[in-house]
Amino acid sequence: MRHSAPAVAALLLLLACPSLAQRETEPKTKEDPLLFGVVSFYHPRLMFLKYGPLVDHLSEHTGRHWELRLSATYEQTVSELCSGRLTAAHLDPLTYVRAHAACGAEPVARLNTGGRETHLSYILVREESPIRKPADLRGKRIAFGSALSTSSHLVPRAILVQAGLAPGRDVSCSYLEHHEEAARAVEQGEADACGVRDIVGDRFLKRGLRLLVKSDPIPNSPVVVAPGAAAGVRRSLARALVDLPREDPAMAKIMATWDRELADGFAPATDADYDDIRDLAREVLGARALTLPEETLRCAGSRS
Repeated sequence: MRHSAPAVAALLLLLACPSLAQRETEPKTKEDPLLFGVVSFYHPRLMFLKYGPLVDHLSEHTGRHWELRLSATYEQTVSELCSGRLTAAHLDPLTYVRAHAACGAEPVARLNTGGRETHLSYILVREESPIRKPADLRGKRIAFGSALSTSSHLVPRAILVQAGLAPGRDVSCSYLEHHEEAARAVEQGEADACGVRDIVGDRFLKRGLRLLVKSDPIPNSPVVVAPGAAAGVRRSLARALVDLPREDPAMAKIMATWDRELADGFAPATDADYDDIRDLAREVLGARALTLPEETLRCAGSRS
């Protein structure tokens, strides 16, 4: 197959300068869209419905056009944020402290779901289950979401440890990536218990599951900016998410029509808000919990 001289020249240029291909994903001018990433809390279809209005809001009120970028895993979102492909992202608390450790990502705001800056983690079992306390899970099966999820793994796993159980030895673990999938596994008899955040667990309490235990308050998930993000981007995000809805009742009314988790807007956030998550991660997952690959943080002998 013969190639034209211009085509060969273009190919040689790309081979000589591979960074050109990498820069294709980065904004080249003020008119290029900025990417807003979200970790894979839920099924992708739900994520687009949930976060579409938020990204449209940012485009309308920050002076820049934003596009939503969903990643297949929590770890991929952190990688893309630290590489500069994402300008900002909505991360889970544990995922945030790992991003901060990896590249200095900083929080701008955190969810204010239900007017609260914190949420809870639930461990659920079937309504008819004989399991009445966490210690009764010895010899049973528990389903988690992602290994990097705070409310669907870190906190439920801490509850097991506090009950004297060694996850992976005394309790078998499976990782199903999304909160709903973990709850559905219990619903369908594929697991004896699951760890999920409260807003998901409340739905399944109406579907034959029962609350076994709930956690202490957990700081809500933050919106964070990449280390290389311009100061103006950080300021515009904080204003669009926190300040403007408080100043403009009409805007707050529009936000109230968003998904339940986002409808109450955002509150200011600082890195120190997540110090307890750092400490818990190191206590439960080990001293290198903020830097080890995701798969090494799973229970021994776990399955996906």
